[in-house]
Amino acid sequence: MGYLNYAGAPTSFTIDDEMLAHVRAVVVTKLRRSESFALTIPTIGAASETLWIHASIPLRFSLVDDVPLGRPLLVAMMEAASSSGGLDLTDERLARSLGERSFTHAMSA
Repeated sequence: MGYLNYAGAPTSFTIDDEMLAHVRAVVVTKLRRSESFALTIPTIGAASETLWIHASIPLRFSLVDDVPLGRPLLVAMMEAASSSGGLDLTDERLARSLGERSFTHAMSA
């Protein structure tokens, strides 16, 4: 499991390493383009939190290992992040896409 720390908060979001590696790639790409977006993350139980991702807000991604990235999932996530609803990790279609991906090797950040 990996961790996403948002805005220097004392607690982090726990996210599956494979999903977090894809989220990191999307976030870095969007921020490099100066594009802000909403990111919805599942929390305990059926709850979720929506974060505003912007270059002025500090983020820290912590992953144990490099994880292979799948282009179809990255494309789906980029499209979602560019939509009015933002990137929603509670969307079951993204979870299914994670299992159906073709691999590219992720580089360490």
